[in-house]
Amino acid sequence: MKSPITGKEMPLRKEPGVLTYRKEEFPVFYHYFLCEDTDERFTNDEIDGINMIQVHNQYREKYGIPFPDEIAGIREKYEVSAGKMSEILGLGANTYRLYEAGEMPSVANGRLILSVREPVEFLRQVDASTHLLSARETQKIRETARKLQVWDEENFWDVMFEQKIFTHQTPDEFTGYKEPQLDKIAQVIAFFSTQMDLYKTKLNKLFFYSDFCYYQKTGYSMTGIAYRAIPFGPVPAEYQKMYVKLSDDQQIEIRQVDVGNGNYGEQIRANQAFDASVFNAVELEVLEAVGRTFRQKNTDEVVRISHMEAGWSENESSKNMISYQKYAFTTSGVVC
Repeated sequence: MKSPITGKEMPLRKEPGVLTYRKEEFPVFYHYFLCEDTDERFTNDEIDGINMIQVHNQYREKYGIPFPDEIAGIREKYEVSAGKMSEILGLGANTYRLYEAGEMPSVANGRLILSVREPVEFLRQVDASTHLLSARETQKIRETARKLQVWDEENFWDVMFEQKIFTHQTPDEFTGYKEPQLDKIAQVIAFFSTQMDLYKTKLNKLFFYSDFCYYQKTGYSMTGIAYRAIPFGPVPAEYQKMYVKLSDDQQIEIRQVDVGNGNYGEQIRANQAFDASVFNAVELEVLEAVGRTFRQKNTDEVVRISHMEAGWSENESSKNMISYQKYAFTTSGVVC
């Protein structure tokens, strides 16, 4: 961005700060452009967006208000329109659509939306709204909800195992304010499989940089993975279980490979072609940047780079989880 005073390009700065929302203060990494000749600060719509997303994310987490992706996902699984969902929940005609677009629900409305994740509760709302629905609509919605109930019962153990993989299921500062997405995780592996040979330790770092760099640009993670600091660098918190699940689902193949000097490494390959349509433009940009950075680097070099991150060095001694909000905006510019 050019300075409106001098016409010169202004550097982007980030520094710890505080913003107020609904009479509460929230810590942020405040983004702004600095006019170095006048020492004045400026922002644009994109920068204002990053600043406010940080605040909104923390507010949603604090009060248990669902995130836009969650709100859309709840509606989509019941195969109803946003307008129809508003009617069923007793909201204003266009309210649900606005919530999906990012408008902040009240605490009460947010919790109402979360409650209908469960088909039983959603059916209660449908039964209370039959005067607003045609007989055909009511029947279709009930059939969809009951199919979901059957699916939940038949896949109970798979769901339980996935919950063991993703100890942070609800969007928060450790998931980058996104629900974990196993299919998307598999597609990240598919992307990097086209770029380089993947060994488990290196792949863990590719995930870390993809997620934290994407958060730096958007205020959200790419995959919803939570990370822990261990001696070999930042890793998905339950990465062993995650790879076992992906292997059991035949989305990846894990092989023991002789890496020389009597040592063996676990090589991971995708069992599916990369599908770019799963990702948005910024996600693809980040994946490409991470791939370029690490394509020619061996595992030891990747580990050494990850050890330079504050998110690792400040948490490794106690093997703590790594907060996206606290550390993503200081993640290495070598990658992001």
